[in-house]
Amino acid sequence: MKGKIVNQIPGARQSPVDWDGPAMLAKLSGQPVLAATHVRDTLIKSVRQYKRPPFVEDDGRIIIEMRNSKTESNGVRYGDVYFRWEPSKKEG
Repeated sequence: MKGKIVNQIPGARQSPVDWDGPAMLAKLSGQPVLAATHVRDTLIKSVRQYKRPPFVEDDGRIIIEMRNSKTESNGVRYGDVYFRWEPSKKEG
């Protein structure tokens, strides 16, 4: 068998960016919000997976978009992150 026994599971890495603040601002203002600049695309993909408030709520969700992307000389793609609130569609 392969594997390594550990004493405990390590905690999740903390993002260097406060994502909740800009998400709440987008929801409350109803306007797009520049959440962060020059962010690795892998981090943006990770944030897109958030299923917790304020990113996903009963009354809507945050749409996460990358703009002004550029691949640096190290081969890593970076871009600016924008949040936009999308209200839930009302049935009827």
